[in-house]
Amino acid sequence: MFKEKKSPRLILLFLVIFIPFFSLTAGADDVKKIYEKKCASCHGKDGKGNPSLVKMFKTQLSLLDLIDKETQDKTDEDLILITSKGIKNKMPAFKAELKEEEIKDVIAYIRSLPK
Repeated sequence: MFKEKKSPRLILLFLVIFIPFFSLTAGADDVKKIYEKKCASCHGKDGKGNPSLVKMFKTQLSLLDLIDKETQDKTDEDLILITSKGIKNKMPAFKAELKEEEIKDVIAYIRSLPK
């Protein structure tokens, strides 16, 4: 009888469709882990800020809130700069700890929080 022959095109099509899907899914989990490790202690898992830090930093909760209009209205470039360089005596710089692409991914993650 006929022997089934796997088409190289079919295999290639499968790889082209599914590999990016799986890598995006893993990437989203990685970005969430970075946010939870580096950002959530101050900004909260939901991005609304950690109320217990207001007294410690002598600041307003709105300054820790990443989903408020003021923060969301900032450009990606502004947020990348803030994340990279930090804010004197308020937020550490992450340029030495995170790659530029990871910082951009975290910014995209922050933008997704209000939705």
